Amino acid sequence: MRIAFLGDGSLNHVRRWVGYFKGRGHDVLLLSFESVEGCPFPARRLAKRLPTKLLGYLASLPSIRRELAAFRPDVVNALYLGGYGLVASLGGWRPLVVMSLGSDLLIDYPSSLVHRAQIRRVLGHADLVITDAEALSRIAISIGTPREKVLKAYLGIDETIFHAGASAAALGGAEPARIVSTRNLYRLYNVELLVEAAPAIVERHDASFILCGDGPERTRLEERARALGLSSRFTFKGRLEPRGIADELRAASVYVSTSRSDSTSVSLIEAMACGAPPVVTDLAANREWITDGENGLIVSPNDPGALASAVSRMIEDRGLAAAAREKNFRVVKERGLWRENMERVEEAFERLACRAQGSV
Repeated sequence: MRIAFLGDGSLNHVRRWVGYFKGRGHDVLLLSFESVEGCPFPARRLAKRLPTKLLGYLASLPSIRRELAAFRPDVVNALYLGGYGLVASLGGWRPLVVMSLGSDLLIDYPSSLVHRAQIRRVLGHADLVITDAEALSRIAISIGTPREKVLKAYLGIDETIFHAGASAAALGGAEPARIVSTRNLYRLYNVELLVEAAPAIVERHDASFILCGDGPERTRLEERARALGLSSRFTFKGRLEPRGIADELRAASVYVSTSRSDSTSVSLIEAMACGAPPVVTDLAANREWITDGENGLIVSPNDPGALASAVSRMIEDRGLAAAAREKNFRVVKERGLWRENMERVEEAFERLACRAQGSV
């Protein structure tokens, strides 16, 4: 197949997605308004001709149409319903596949009439809508997308990297406890909640906190840890390569995700695969993976005390931690692997391409 992608080329998720199809031998082209430097596949950066995001996208439609006409794709795939999805739907090329990245339906859609109008148009013109969480599928269907046009495919993990180490089962209850977060340091991911919970945790346990991620909140979080007298307890590791993240997760006593909004979190699946017992905030997508008290603990995204209690419980309750590990290994194997999920997506693309060619 020849597949044209429209998406943010600076995002690892987009590069991973396009790279899968390239690795499978398909001809691919990524068109992006953001940096495509270092992409291991054909990619072109589009020039924004007007300063505002929406007008910049729309002003670039002629160049996008020229790129698509020259490439002649069998399928066009836009990653994100607003912005890229909008220009893809206006580009006139079919079949069109759009993918929700979570915040487009969870945050953007309810935020304004403009976003609602854009996303309704995109969903109405798409031949296939891909989501990675049941909550997103429900929203897309409620907007008017026929159920048969929605494909839920999890953005799973590479099991050759994210897997349990030999010592994972022995870590539960060990001191000092290692509390690991692998979310980036943006307000959406609410890592401040873990910082605020830390004093109550260290009152009960000799614990250290390892933050594997980076972002604009880093300086503020470092200052807050200092103000709480806990600088020595926190290690800000910045962004790590996947193998480095896997090593930290295998050494974790508890994995914590404090996000305020999320679709299926690849970070959570990575932690589950590595044997790190999870404590996560109460989001619909998290409940798709975690049953409170069985294979993890679920807390309010606004309550540092509740988070501290849950982390302490996971450290202390070796039975719960062991049961969580055992169940999570099974869950990831059943539905959390990257290749198995992507094979379903690839088959759906091929069906669309064959159907389009048969109608020509």
